[in-house]
Amino acid sequence: MLYKNEEIYKLAQPDIDAVKKFFHNKFPVKIVYPSERIVKSRLPHNRLPDKPNSISFDLKSTVKSGDKGQEIWRYADDVIIDNKGRKKYTPKKFRFNGSRLLQEEDIELIFFLLRKSEYRVVGDEELAKDKKLKQTTSPKFMFEDLVTEAEKKAEAKSLESRISVLLYNKELGLPIEKIRKVAKAYSIKGVDSLSDAQVKILLDNKIHDKKLGGPDKFFEMVDANAELEARASIQSLEDMKLIHLDQAKRIWFWNSTGEQGRTQIAKISRTEAPMEVLYDLYNGDQSFREEVDALLISKGKKSKKEKKDDDEE
Repeated sequence: MLYKNEEIYKLAQPDIDAVKKFFHNKFPVKIVYPSERIVKSRLPHNRLPDKPNSISFDLKSTVKSGDKGQEIWRYADDVIIDNKGRKKYTPKKFRFNGSRLLQEEDIELIFFLLRKSEYRVVGDEELAKDKKLKQTTSPKFMFEDLVTEAEKKAEAKSLESRISVLLYNKELGLPIEKIRKVAKAYSIKGVDSLSDAQVKILLDNKIHDKKLGGPDKFFEMVDANAELEARASIQSLEDMKLIHLDQAKRIWFWNSTGEQGRTQIAKISRTEAPMEVLYDLYNGDQSFREEVDALLISKGKKSKKEKKDDDEE
């Protein structure tokens, strides 16, 4: 039973619905030790981690209300009033030894632990959504979100399946010509001199690099023909040694030498990625784009039809 400021508090239906929604309407819910309470054993022969035999904490909490007010919240199965009129709540503490399951009929206890207890680990997503929430300095329990974890694992496996089909499936996968273009778009060097298998493996590694956008970026590239062609064209320039990056000066140059030396293409600021500078220039400067396309056509690395398609897009 819940108590607010020493009075019985009956959960309203919106409170109940909100708690159920938090747990995806899946019961029982599981309470476990916080991850920081479980550490690698200091004994070399012990493979099991060190963790407390049990943890207990008060089923009473003082919660701020408004700017200066406060509320006293409790959960108790029973309350006894002694001959002096003092209330004794039982149990006073919540005890568990690593994990404990709570059923839907424990909704009042779940509400207290979730919304009022000062010992709960608050999730990062909750903290991001509600700026008023704060992480306690000494957490003693957390809810194990089995549903969300399962959904994340299922989503990860689904992404892996889609990537595998597009890269490796001979019947349903992408044409090898497109895979090679995507590889160039990821700035993989020397694609034209690599075997199909080598290109697929290198591209697979790039796809899983979170710094490069992860799988979502890969799927975007597969669908975005114009971006794919542009990035592939820029990488072809470097592979054919038509352009050169001066790392010290952070400047792109054409490799051809005229009367006044090599021609500068673009400067790179300290915060910019070198290939992204050329990609932006290709998209924003028509004369540069036409020069690149003409070079690639002359070298047989791009057809006139591809150039026409780029111009139309």
